[in-house]
Amino acid sequence: MAFKPEVLVVDRNHESREDLTNLLANTCNCQVVAIENSHIASDLIGEREFHLIISELPEEGFGLLERVKKVNPETPFIVVTSDGDVQTAVQAIQKGASDYFQKPVDRIRLARLVTDILDRNAKRQASSPSAFGALIGNSPAIRKVFQLICQVAEGESNVTIIGESGTGKELVAREIHARSIRSPGAFVPVNCGAFPEHLFESELYGYEKGAFTGAYRRKPGLLEYAKGGTFFLDEICELSTALQVKLLRALQDRKIRHVGGNELIDIDVRVISATNRDLQVAQQKGALREDLYYRLNVITIQLPPLRDRRSDIGSLCLHFFNKYVKQSAKDVVGISSEARDYLSGYDWPGNVRELENVIERAIALTAGPEIAARDLPEVLTRSPRAKQIKTDIPLKQAKQELVESFEREYLIQMLRSHGGNVTKAAQSSGVDRRTFHRLLSRYKIQSRDIVN
Repeated sequence: MAFKPEVLVVDRNHESREDLTNLLANTCNCQVVAIENSHIASDLIGEREFHLIISELPEEGFGLLERVKKVNPETPFIVVTSDGDVQTAVQAIQKGASDYFQKPVDRIRLARLVTDILDRNAKRQASSPSAFGALIGNSPAIRKVFQLICQVAEGESNVTIIGESGTGKELVAREIHARSIRSPGAFVPVNCGAFPEHLFESELYGYEKGAFTGAYRRKPGLLEYAKGGTFFLDEICELSTALQVKLLRALQDRKIRHVGGNELIDIDVRVISATNRDLQVAQQKGALREDLYYRLNVITIQLPPLRDRRSDIGSLCLHFFNKYVKQSAKDVVGISSEARDYLSGYDWPGNVRELENVIERAIALTAGPEIAARDLPEVLTRSPRAKQIKTDIPLKQAKQELVESFEREYLIQMLRSHGGNVTKAAQSSGVDRRTFHRLLSRYKIQSRDIVN
C-alpha cells in the first residue's frame, strides 16, 4: 500500500503546465500540483512536502530553488529552461538542482527520470519507514521537531513538550532520552492526571518499612529509581497545587526523603514534562504554579497536530498498516484510492493516536483485499474536509471533482436511507432506475455494500 507521491509543477505557461500535468499523472503514477507563480509555490513548499519539484526558472532567478534547498534539501528539483539557455541550467545544477530540461521538453526522457526518482524515494521510505526513531514524518513541521530533539538531547536542561492529545509527546520524550548521555539510565514516565494524591509522596519518594499500614518493606521511589536517567511528567498541569509544591521542592533541592525516614537521598534526574495546555495560560489561571512553571519551562518543544502536517499521513498509514496486517490473519494488500482520500482529508482531532486506531479497526473490519471507504468510521467519510474546494488546480478540474464528490456522496446517502434498494432510491432521487444504475457503476458503488 502506498499513497501516490506528490509532484509540484511550476510553469507560467498554461499549456505547458497542462501538458506536464497530464504526462506525469498518466505515466508516473503520481499526483500533480500545478502552479503558475513561483511565489505561491514558495509558500506552498513551506506548508507541505513534495517528493519532486519541476520548475521553469522565473525571471527573478533561483529563489524557488534556494527556498527548497533551505526547507528540505533532499527534495529533488528539476529545472526547465528556455531553448539554448545552457549556462543558466548549469548554474542551477551548481545550486543543487538534480537535472535540467530545455524547452520543448523531451517527454519520454522526463517521464523516465521522474519515474526513477519516485521509485528510489519509495524504496528508501519502504526500507526505513520510521523517519526519526519511533517518530514518523518528513513534513517541514515535524522536521523542525526532529531538529529540536537533536539540539536539546545534548544538554541537561529541563524540557516541556506541548501538544494536543495523541500527537506523540511521550515518544518525543523517549527520543530525547535515547539520544542523550542519560540513555543508559532509566526512562521513568508518570501520568500526573492519573496519580492519586494520597500516594504521591510514597510513590515518588519511596518509603521505609512500617511507615504506614501495608508498608511491609522498604521501597525506593520513582525519582530514586530514575537516578542517572530521565523523569517524564505527563500532563503536568493536572497535578494539584499541593502536589506541585512538593514536586518543586524535590526538583530544587535535588534531594528527597522516604516517607517514614530521616535520611536525605540525592536524586540525579533530568525532568521532561508534557501538557496539552498552553503553559502561560495555565500559569495565569492558577493551574500551574509560577515557580514550577519557570523551573520546568526552560526549553519548550511544540508538537504540531496531524492536521498541520497532512503530508505525513501517508507515511503514518503505511507504518500502521504494516504493523496491524502482520498481527492479523487477513490477506489485506492495501488501501483503496477512495479510502486514502478520506484519510488524507480528515482533520484528525485525536491526531496520530486516532489514525492508528482507525487503521487497526479498518483491517479488522475489511472483508476485501484492501481497506475500502466502508471500512472507515462514518465520521471520516462525512468529514467536511473530504469535500474541501481545492485552489491549487484549474477551475474546471476543481469544479468537476467537487461535482463528482457530491454525486457520489448523494448516491451513497440515498441508498442508505432506502436500505440499499436501488429502485426506491432512484424514485426518491427523481431519476429513472437505468440512470441511477449508470451513476452507481461510474462511481463503483455496490448497493449490497451499503448499510444503514
